[in-house]
Amino acid sequence: MKKNILLVEYSSTAIEAIQQILRDKIFDITIARSEEVAKDLLKNFRFDLIITETLLPKSHGFILSKFISENYPTAKIIIISDKLKQADYKQEAVTQHGASDFFEKPLPERLFRKRVLEVLGIDEEDMAEMAFSSDVTTKLHILPSLEELAAYKSKTKKEAPAPSPEPSKEENHTPIFKIDLD
Repeated sequence: MKKNILLVEYSSTAIEAIQQILRDKIFDITIARSEEVAKDLLKNFRFDLIITETLLPKSHGFILSKFISENYPTAKIIIISDKLKQADYKQEAVTQHGASDFFEKPLPERLFRKRVLEVLGIDEEDMAEMAFSSDVTTKLHILPSLEELAAYKSKTKKEAPAPSPEPSKEENHTPIFKIDLD
């Protein structure tokens, strides 16, 4: 019954807010901070819901939403955004880009949570059963951006120590510690 959610968001404040709103063990949330990372995750894992910010680094949430709806039709999508000047963004998100809904930040906690549950097909009985569990922590995975990962890989390659030479056959390899059970 675990629901896998991909959150495509770069703002730590928004990530924390969504984590608090969806704080139940039924949710397994993976964070991607860019469209590239999100697409890579979508290739390798199945997500029941994708929540994406509209303004992403080097991309737009509407483009990602359309890509997901065309390539992963069973995944549901909710788009979130800071207040935008265009009033018809919600309609555009739903009618043209495959989103199930659109929310402006700050997210209305109860309404957002209720809509997430509806989109995922979770009813109140399911949630009531989960309330008896003592473990109500959302599993959260935060992944680095591709740029951060590439920088880390190049840094570790430069700093990697040279392989140690093979021990000579003449060296004594007896253990330092001895355990006497008598």
